Amino acid sequence: RQRAQEKGEVRKVFVEQSDMRAKRMARKSGALVIFVVDASGSMALNRMKNAKGAAIQLLADSYTSRDQVSIIPFRGDVAEVLLPPSRSIAMAKKRLERLPCGGGSPLAHGLSMAVRVGLNAEKSGDVGRVMIVAITDGRANVSIKKSNGDPDANTVDAPKPSQSELKDEILDIAAKIYKAGMSLLVIDTENKFVSTGFAKEIARVAQGKYYYLPDASDAVISAATKDALSALKNK
Repeated sequence: RQRAQEKGEVRKVFVEQSDMRAKRMARKSGALVIFVVDASGSMALNRMKNAKGAAIQLLADSYTSRDQVSIIPFRGDVAEVLLPPSRSIAMAKKRLERLPCGGGSPLAHGLSMAVRVGLNAEKSGDVGRVMIVAITDGRANVSIKKSNGDPDANTVDAPKPSQSELKDEILDIAAKIYKAGMSLLVIDTENKFVSTGFAKEIARVAQGKYYYLPDASDAVISAATKDALSALKNK
């Protein structure tokens, strides 16, 4: 090159397509934590407040991890997405000003809706992993058919589902959670004096984690969730 410059010669450099290299920055996908909260019964308000506090704590720590949070309370005949997947603390506080409580316990519908929200979030590409946190005593008294608006299940004289039928519905959805590649954390709020042990069975079928925390604060729920989430990410 130096000789060419001394002689006044100009050498051309040809760059072909195969010589081009481009470094693509991988987009970091965070996790989605979906709180499914039993908003029925006498302890409903406590469960909702604790879920709200835990969700906001998780969002406060998720700035670098890109994690998102969603909250689905279930009460009456149906579950509802009170907080869609979000990384915004402001949105969480606004959406969670209203804490609906009381009525029946459609646990199957709550879990089913969580699966649907998780699958939709995964399709968006913003979410790499989904963890469902069920805060419940494992009790249910509303069938998935009734929650989904099945006419036969919503007539005045419609027969009430048996506990066996309700449990089969819930365990079927727990199995679907595992098959969908999602993780389940069950936080059991049941009073052990009248325990059925069913919340633990839900976690077992979904091959998830189980904690018995009947009087847990939002800080304890947040810590348990972070621990499970860390284990999930390190798999």
